[in-house]
Amino acid sequence: MKFTTLTLFLFLSQSTLVWGSWSQPYIPPDEPEFPEYVAPEAPLSSKDSGIDRSRSWVVKNLDTLSTGIDNAFVGMFFNDDALDYDSPGSRGRISLESRFEEGEQVAYKFGVNVNLELPNTNRRLNLLLQSEDDDIGNQDPIDSVNNTNYSSALRFIIRESLQWRTTADTGIRWGVPPDPFARLRARRNIYFDTWNARVSQELNYYSSEGYGAQSDVRFDYPVGFYRLVRVGLNAEYLLNNDYVDLKYGMGLYEKLSPKTAVALIFGANANTEDALNMISYDTGVRLRRKVYREWMFLNLYPQMVWREEDNWAMTPVFTIQLQAEFNH
Repeated sequence: MKFTTLTLFLFLSQSTLVWGSWSQPYIPPDEPEFPEYVAPEAPLSSKDSGIDRSRSWVVKNLDTLSTGIDNAFVGMFFNDDALDYDSPGSRGRISLESRFEEGEQVAYKFGVNVNLELPNTNRRLNLLLQSEDDDIGNQDPIDSVNNTNYSSALRFIIRESLQWRTTADTGIRWGVPPDPFARLRARRNIYFDTWNARVSQELNYYSSEGYGAQSDVRFDYPVGFYRLVRVGLNAEYLLNNDYVDLKYGMGLYEKLSPKTAVALIFGANANTEDALNMISYDTGVRLRRKVYREWMFLNLYPQMVWREEDNWAMTPVFTIQLQAEFNH
């Protein structure tokens, strides 16, 4: 009897295991994965390999350094649009600036700059929204927001590559009365062994100002891995004025840490209304630091200004700017 009971128990156990294996769904085995074929690179000759690799390394690091400096010092040279024009994708910037000048009341300026890359356009169309006030003259932070003028535009990217970027904008400045405008821009990057250059040209038409043009040339020269010397020239011509406004700039930029960067800046403004007429000079130090995560920045900018209208008397100026950046 005991033997029969044990035999029955073993038989039921085996039956249960077999039935459980049959009741499970069939899962086919994974297909073997084969690595993608990668064509071997053409070997470099011993004569050219060292030179070509060295040049490629220098160009790559120079371009990275220059772009990193631009990201750390947004709007450092001449205007905020310089970086926006070169940066792909959707992005935005909001800032509030306070300016303290000897003999003047504290002035405030609100700024906004939004660039939206429209979907389903193969990255060819962008929608722009920008604040237009260049002067900082509001004496109340709330007034700086309410009194800011804005412009909106639709940008079509005609050509974009490492060397070239060409765009066409059509838009309107919002005010009373509204001011429609159109502009065509082209930028060319030129890479050399140890430095690079960027040349930009703009042709524009504003209904309130008429036809005009802007030219911008800058040269970047790295000093080590965390320093960059930049020299720039900007010329703006308005057909109705029949003279050229000139801006000169030179700066030494240094990245002190992942959160902090500093720049020593020299600048000059002039025009050709009466031959070459110097209007002002300025020099200062700008400190930029991340104060919250990766998108909130604090800019401190003490400087000295010499103006022709003040008989070249030295005027101390101190600017504080809180800036939030949003990149997609």
